[in-house]
Amino acid sequence: MSERMRVVELFAGVGGFRIGFEGPPDSADRNGARVVWANQWEPTTKKQHAAEVYVSRWGMERSEGDAEIYSAGPDDVFVNKDIGTIDASEIPDHGLLCGGFPCQDYSVAKTLPTAHGIAGKKGVLWWEIHRIMEAKRPRYALLENVDRLLKSPRNQRGRDFAVMLASLSDLGYSVEWRIVDASEYGSPQRRKRVFILAELA
Repeated sequence: MSERMRVVELFAGVGGFRIGFEGPPDSADRNGARVVWANQWEPTTKKQHAAEVYVSRWGMERSEGDAEIYSAGPDDVFVNKDIGTIDASEIPDHGLLCGGFPCQDYSVAKTLPTAHGIAGKKGVLWWEIHRIMEAKRPRYALLENVDRLLKSPRNQRGRDFAVMLASLSDLGYSVEWRIVDASEYGSPQRRKRVFILAELA
């Protein structure tokens, strides 16, 4: 059997991408890709709810040396810190980087005048993904966001997405993207998301 692809999961939430790659934690068949390092941090709350769920779900224990690092083995690490404070050298080598980067600055939950796109407080986190991809050079990246990303910002519709695509191209990645509507795959909710797949050329 070929070696399992090593995955880094950014903006991990409660581990949605990980479940997609590995199956649920108690799955008997764990032969797919495996997440070796993950990061989740919510700056607006003292209690890190999503991180707590992730740690509990995947049976991780707090590191003795750092209260914000958890592990279930040397190749299964979860870091509950601001990604902007983490040096790329601290992230292990991996074949695929994935993440649903924060969508608040693109989301329909905000009015157009208050949706600041890639320049917003959370929108700028795109550049953390870019920084890590530039340093680690994974073969693939799989990223997800709300479909309104394609129209951001309101005064220059499409600019933010174009900047993202161009920045990936500048790193040597070829990129494809699709809008996926969950209602077309059995969900009772009409939920559109953009998925971006990049491959190092």
